[in-house]
Amino acid sequence: MPRPALAVLAIVFLPRLSFADSPELSYTIDRTVAHQGFDGQKCWVHARAGAIPPGMPGNATETPRVILTMQKLLLTGSDVFYALHQTRSDDGGNTWSDPVQLDPFVRQTFSGKGNPPTGASIAPDLLQPGDQTTVCDFTPKWHAASQRLLGTGQTVWYRDNHVMKVRPRGVAYSVYEPGRERWRDWKTLELPDEPKFRSAGSGSVQRVDLLGGDVLLPIYFKRPESTQYSVTVCRCRFDGRDLYYLRHGTELSVPVKRGLYEPSLTHFRGRYYLTMRNDDHGYVSVSDDGLHFDPPRRWTFDDGSDLGNYNTQQHWVTHRDGLYLVYTRRGADNDHVFRHRAPLFMARVDPDTLQVRRSTEQVLVPERGARLGNFGVVDVSPEETWVTVTEWMQPAGVEKYGSDNRVHVARLRWSKPNGPAQAVSPRTSDLSDPQRWESIADYFQPPRVYQDDLGEYRSPLQFDDGRQVKTAGDWQRRRREILQTWEQALGPWPELITEPQVEILQTESRDGFTQHRIRFDWTPNESTTGYLLVPESPGPHPAVVTVYYEPETAIGQGKSYRDFALQLARRGFVTLSIGTTEATEAKSYSLYYPSLADAKVQPLSMLACAAANAWHVLAARPEVDSKRIGIVGHSFGGKWAMFSACLFDKFACGAWSDPGIVFDETRPNVNYWEPWYLGYHPKPWRKRGVITVDNPARGLYPRWRAAGHDLHELHALMAPRPFLVSGGAEDPPSRWQALNHSVQVNRILGHEDRVAMTNRPDHGPNADSNEVIYRFFEHFLRP
Repeated sequence: MPRPALAVLAIVFLPRLSFADSPELSYTIDRTVAHQGFDGQKCWVHARAGAIPPGMPGNATETPRVILTMQKLLLTGSDVFYALHQTRSDDGGNTWSDPVQLDPFVRQTFSGKGNPPTGASIAPDLLQPGDQTTVCDFTPKWHAASQRLLGTGQTVWYRDNHVMKVRPRGVAYSVYEPGRERWRDWKTLELPDEPKFRSAGSGSVQRVDLLGGDVLLPIYFKRPESTQYSVTVCRCRFDGRDLYYLRHGTELSVPVKRGLYEPSLTHFRGRYYLTMRNDDHGYVSVSDDGLHFDPPRRWTFDDGSDLGNYNTQQHWVTHRDGLYLVYTRRGADNDHVFRHRAPLFMARVDPDTLQVRRSTEQVLVPERGARLGNFGVVDVSPEETWVTVTEWMQPAGVEKYGSDNRVHVARLRWSKPNGPAQAVSPRTSDLSDPQRWESIADYFQPPRVYQDDLGEYRSPLQFDDGRQVKTAGDWQRRRREILQTWEQALGPWPELITEPQVEILQTESRDGFTQHRIRFDWTPNESTTGYLLVPESPGPHPAVVTVYYEPETAIGQGKSYRDFALQLARRGFVTLSIGTTEATEAKSYSLYYPSLADAKVQPLSMLACAAANAWHVLAARPEVDSKRIGIVGHSFGGKWAMFSACLFDKFACGAWSDPGIVFDETRPNVNYWEPWYLGYHPKPWRKRGVITVDNPARGLYPRWRAAGHDLHELHALMAPRPFLVSGGAEDPPSRWQALNHSVQVNRILGHEDRVAMTNRPDHGPNADSNEVIYRFFEHFLRP
């Protein structure tokens, strides 16, 4: 899509205002206008924005890129919405592009046959040919774990261009494609097949994103024929492409008219706060885990008087040093405004009493006759938070007070930088083990759609003669059978070097640890050079072997977010970074024993043998607890780490970053057929790339595949040792079909929470995905 021209539409119509509601935190307000103009027939509504941070996919600039979505409303109807449009600012809101229609959000029509519209399957019995649907109440927000904008909203259905009274409602979502500067076709979240979820939406809500990518998404729901809504928070998994339901928490409602709806969630200082709309009063609730909430209570000021908000939404502005509510209310000389939905106020919230501090109330957007009840909040940078809202030009005549369908942007500029938006504890090893575990525990459960789904993989719980594994003793015998089968196919390892001779080549002090450049024998006929990082604090320490194309990257001298050895050393681990430097330079990548011309061991298995020898290097160190040594790697290193951990049971645990955990010939990077992995054959080697008729796989790989083997058999050898798959482009959530086999093995052994996976859309790791890896090791390797 060509880049739209930027039109200068931002107008500062009030001077900057400054407020200090506490000694430690203050802010100023810059009020600008992103768009204005009114044709008397339709008006813009639902202006909400998401911000792509600098240097992220979709924003190569040094400033945040703000994507603001809104849609047209037919003034002669009630909630008659049309396709979403988008406008963009690359200069801090000073200028905005002209609004452009987003074609994926054009209305879809139900024909009653073939290719039904998105969301029709929720309750097809309620639809008739000619009914139309689209998405409304859309809110885009940056999702740090996937490095994507994820927008959420809800479906709306029309019959004869009127909102259907009894209709399906779905939780709609879409993902912004950064490379193509467009939104993908929207989808609906698959909720449990229960009548109460046939009308469920997430319109106008604020969500909370968790470490690792899970999302706490508030929804409101009811049976289509009912009138009273309930609110709950769903924990969902998001992999950068699809949103998966995991479970939901407390179901909240009040017996007042339409109940509770349009919830918004935030996280502040270790607790979760939920604000909800009701026809008579705004309500608030609090939770320790984001799912289980206290009974709702009415919003009041700190003097006990009613807040005066009713029948419209409220949203949070959250700074690490202060919690604020944005709302509308009665009692502001605004009886001429529909449901008193202007001006737009902001005030600080007391997180202990759940009251609004009246003395801190400020006007964010002044009243000009039109309602301002549908608005959004976006953290643009640590220094700025914006509140965006349109002047909703109903009922007719509001323009006589000065409104002209302006899209207002109230820019809050903080006196102190804001913290990360994720609801996680600080990125530090000072966390208690329960805190670390709580932040990663859910990744040991698959999305609901993949629970107990074993795919078409042959069960490792079946002996070669057909008998079933039923006991822990049976499993030990079956494990030996699997290991023997694989060892025979891969080739026997040479004898391990259990008493390694280590030569220290160079030593230097770094921040909190000592770095040794060392040399040792990692095969009977080859030595390698690596880096041993030893914390200054007294041991014995847990330890981790890191593996990659060369050892420098893992100690911080290579590509970003592959510095596992460095980051773990800073957290108190002894780390040993190794890599195939010479082979990588020669493009043979792997280890060939006894020689490249005549390898008797599949190269990937020989890499695992070398890692086992590296384990002995660490185990011999006085600073290391030999019972607490793990292994980690990314991509090539992820394959290496996976085979090492599975084939050598002295590794206490393993983390594998997007290796491709099963055979998959459709993915060119899940390339186990290559000669340097499991397809060894003497040179000349096959042409690198996917398997084709003209470029077939050779060696073990095609024979092994024909015999029905897959890598889930190796995963099972880990039980009951824990492992984490840090999945990216090669390991999406569907890989749980393979992982569930290891879950079954662990259950026979009496263990849960031994198999985990996170997901992201890109192959490369990022700060968020790596943080889960570090917490995984901290939980399972610390005493």
